[in-house]
Amino acid sequence: MNQIFRDSRYKPFLAAFCAVGWSLAYPLIKLGYSEFNIAGNDLGGKVLFAGIRFFVAGLLIILFCIFRKRKLELKKKSDFSLLLLFGLVNTSLHYMFAYIGLGYNSGARSTIIDSFGSFLLIILATILFKDEKVSALKAVGCFLGLSGIVFATVRYGDNIFADITLKGDGMILFNALFAAIGGILTRIVSNKMNMMPATGISMAFGGALMIICALIIGLNKRWLISVKGIIILIILILISAICFAVYNELIANHPISEISIFNALIPVLGVIFSSILLKEELKYQYIVSVIIVSIGIYLVNKKSIKKSAEVN
Repeated sequence: MNQIFRDSRYKPFLAAFCAVGWSLAYPLIKLGYSEFNIAGNDLGGKVLFAGIRFFVAGLLIILFCIFRKRKLELKKKSDFSLLLLFGLVNTSLHYMFAYIGLGYNSGARSTIIDSFGSFLLIILATILFKDEKVSALKAVGCFLGLSGIVFATVRYGDNIFADITLKGDGMILFNALFAAIGGILTRIVSNKMNMMPATGISMAFGGALMIICALIIGLNKRWLISVKGIIILIILILISAICFAVYNELIANHPISEISIFNALIPVLGVIFSSILLKEELKYQYIVSVIIVSIGIYLVNKKSIKKSAEVN
């Protein structure tokens, strides 16, 4: 199975599969809030919902690794602390901010703002890793991507920043920041241990931290349990378990920019899925923004795609 993740022929299909799964996540989370009766201001309820999702997803990955006899293979015992840091950043902080922000933002808007993490990850990777080169295309692509995010979030008129809020947009931006840092940590962790079990352990640890935080904060009201709500939660768990395991393996085996280009699908599909599943208005502003963001991500990675094609 490891060979599949290393083989560049499978890379586009696996990366695109992850993008489709994650683009479904935001609208499904909002549907989950509705089904479980989690109010927008119920901080404890939202963090608990996230914690359960990632704790169970992490356990599923761990069980898979046990079944496949894939061990963690730590090079140093001290590296286990790095694994815990990975779980704190890439799961707990990353998704705690995402779940909070979603309670105050539409699914489409959140998906577009979240794409900021892709550009930040590419910038950080360019600075930190030798196989990520600086280029004019990357600079133009990042500028376009950030412009698209701004276009989606501001209101045009007397007060262009009226719709921007810390609870909504701010939390999603923090989520994107920690997602980018988590992507960097993925590369570092992959050099010190087996990535698949590391993903499971870090995800279960991060989920457990969120559950503990939620219990300390407390819930505003009791949840309503329904078959539809359980199905939504199961789908979200499977998206986390499968997509994160696959994506982290891809980042561990390929240059980050060659994988992150497929994240351009996330804002495109996220807006479409939010319109279909949540009946949200498909604003022209979101459509234009998605196009700009997608072009930006493509330009950032255009050189590496061409180079990869030549090698193959």
